[in-house]
Amino acid sequence: MKIKTNGIEMNYELSGKGKTLVMIHGFTDNLNMWYNQVPEFSKQYQVLTYDVRGFGRTEKTPGPFSMDLFADDLHELLKTLGLRLACVLGYSMGGRIALEFCMKYPQEATGLVMANSVVGAPTTPEREERTKMMIEMIQAGNNEIIAEIMTVNSFSPGFKEKDPAVFNQYKAIKLQNDPSGYLPVMMAMGAAALSPVDLDRIQCPVLMLAGTADNFMPLSVAEEMHKKLKGAILKTFHTGHIAAIEAPRDFNETVLAFLNNTH
Repeated sequence: MKIKTNGIEMNYELSGKGKTLVMIHGFTDNLNMWYNQVPEFSKQYQVLTYDVRGFGRTEKTPGPFSMDLFADDLHELLKTLGLRLACVLGYSMGGRIALEFCMKYPQEATGLVMANSVVGAPTTPEREERTKMMIEMIQAGNNEIIAEIMTVNSFSPGFKEKDPAVFNQYKAIKLQNDPSGYLPVMMAMGAAALSPVDLDRIQCPVLMLAGTADNFMPLSVAEEMHKKLKGAILKTFHTGHIAAIEAPRDFNETVLAFLNNTH
């Protein structure tokens, strides 16, 4: 469904009844990535998924973007839909948006789930080279190559050969996007990575989820962030970056236990 909010047409889906859980997808993804989660979570909660500005079927704008803008987008979406309180679960890029939302609108956040998402990751030559390569791929506009590389790096090593059906299903979701909207999002992510974050501003319960073989968000960085978040829970999975798809049962059970205890 589409709705006009914060100056753009936003694509969203609302499932189930009860307290609200918002789920925010990652970079090069869209709301369809939550196919393992929405059917389960919506049995107990009202689940809101949406396409972040620059992805899926949400209206694309030229930028510049910022995490502050993405947080405002979510705030206005909730307001337009008449939803006052929500637990916010964000994966990767979505986790950074969720974090910003919880800092900027603490009165609206009942909980925060950071799924394979961290702040404070150190800049390394490898990360800089990967960013440079990604920018070049985006500028070339070959979505097939972008989707393939991002999907390979999202799973643990060898997953493509181990479970090609799941691999191709996730890659197909990435192929639904128009990569022309990616660059301003990358710039916003880069700026956010360089900005200091006062984690003491987080007032709600926090669950952090990390993969032991995460190629994008190292477990060591998640552990360091966990130490700085008072009262946060850290759970690890034997997965790569996309634990929600690589280990959906464990992911879902962990999130539901957190929600049932705090929401």
